[in-house]
Amino acid sequence: MCSLNETTWYNYDIGFPRRGRWLEVFNSDLYDNWVNPLVAGNCGGVDANGPPMHGLPNSATLTIPANGLLIFAKAHV
Repeated sequence: MCSLNETTWYNYDIGFPRRGRWLEVFNSDLYDNWVNPLVAGNCGGVDANGPPMHGLPNSATLTIPANGLLIFAKAHV
């Protein structure tokens, strides 16, 4: 997920290709060696257990940081 919007989007629903837990493996709002006091993210992951959306069989609710890039990977349980 990529956003070039100047504001953080909260409670944004988006389609996912598979049901279950997805790990947030990259969040551009987290910085190494520099403290960002207002990090916006998804606490390490989301659950894609929502209804079909955007042509995909499941959906999840995300927080998308301003001018941010998020990468998710399917968790293997």
